[in-house]
Amino acid sequence: MQIYKPQSHPMIAKEGWPFIGLALILFIITALWSVWLSLPFLLILVFVVQFFRDPARVVPHGDHLVLSPADGKIVAISEAHDPYAKRQALKISVFMNVFNVHSNRMPVSGHIVDIKYFKGSFVNADLDKASLENERNAMLIETKSQQTVTCVQVAGLVARRILCYAKEGMKLGSGDRYGFIRFGSRVDVYLPLQAKPAVMIGDKVKATETVLAYLAEDSQTTTTE
Repeated sequence: MQIYKPQSHPMIAKEGWPFIGLALILFIITALWSVWLSLPFLLILVFVVQFFRDPARVVPHGDHLVLSPADGKIVAISEAHDPYAKRQALKISVFMNVFNVHSNRMPVSGHIVDIKYFKGSFVNADLDKASLENERNAMLIETKSQQTVTCVQVAGLVARRILCYAKEGMKLGSGDRYGFIRFGSRVDVYLPLQAKPAVMIGDKVKATETVLAYLAEDSQTTTTE
């Protein structure tokens, strides 16, 4: 049985307030000088606000559900080497463009075993090589059933800041907010090979609300409350 609970956050991510404040000041200053001159700054303000939006989400609950850690589009589903957990794994990648919500959320409930940060390039995050060449932050999670899930934040062509608030040793729940990536990026999820994908390449997904896959021990879960 699945039980749903609302996952609430401020409507605007805390990471965005400095950018929103700057855009607002520029808009006000130019508006006082010229209405027409202020219009481009108004568009910038609107873009910045929409980029840093962080809406509440509904969390589907099930011990073996793997939830999407980000909004975006599925760009990869394949068997791949997980270089962080040193194993063969099922890899599912979510690409975020600049119009997606960029708040990152936990794909599973579990214990944070390790967090590794790597410097790197800033190639287009839509390309598969970005997984290993770009700046990235990898988080290894051990679930209650002692399965390892690796969740990797990957910077994109424009992104220049990966934010991860999770720490080694923390216990977090599915859908908990743990990080943010600014301006276009991707998140890779590495799962045990026995996991069954619940999405296809090209699917549009929402952080927390979309089920990416089922871990091996998952039972048929079809009812909601």
